[in-house]
Amino acid sequence: MLSAHSVDLLIVLPGLGAVLGAVVGLYYMIKLYLIPARPFWNHWQTASSFVGSAITLGMLLLSSLTVLAQGFHMEVRAVALILLAGLMLEAIGLAFHARTMKRQGGEGAASHFEQVTRYGFPYLLRNLLLGGSIVSLVGVALFGLPLGGAGIAITLLLALSILASAIIGRALFYVLVIPTTMPGGFFWRNKGFEEHAIETGLADKIHAGIVTGKH
Repeated sequence: MLSAHSVDLLIVLPGLGAVLGAVVGLYYMIKLYLIPARPFWNHWQTASSFVGSAITLGMLLLSSLTVLAQGFHMEVRAVALILLAGLMLEAIGLAFHARTMKRQGGEGAASHFEQVTRYGFPYLLRNLLLGGSIVSLVGVALFGLPLGGAGIAITLLLALSILASAIIGRALFYVLVIPTTMPGGFFWRNKGFEEHAIETGLADKIHAGIVTGKH
């Protein structure tokens, strides 16, 4: 018959294995996207976004399961601090990413241009949701939540805001990659981007496949 210590060990070991597997999987997922051929992804913001999302969404899932199992009884300030850490990591990465894309020119700058023009509304909405969630979590971390229905309503709104910003952010992450180095790439089939490429100088690169009239 197993001792209490053995039973505890059998409970803990699978959990440790799952955590280790998640860390290794996250590391290789980040490495998968950090490739020079895709400047929009090849920035440390990819890592900050993935890790920040793992912290935030993981804490959100754990909190939801706790509420379902035990009711609305948890240390909300501690939860708010963990969520805040994940969101701040993502926000800081996004700020540096936007600055780098604008400065480096080329494909990365073209992606950022699309982000603030054609996809300007979801980009702005993601940033507003992210900023609003950060401000709200600072308030929760400092003052806690009001009792009763008001606290539950704030919690639900925060959870929806965090989820919405995460979904929009991940969609932008994939939509805004412009594969100009691939045969039949984006510029070859998009007149608007062709004009933008000529204006920004990206068309001077042969692999863009754009005739500029300079040759």
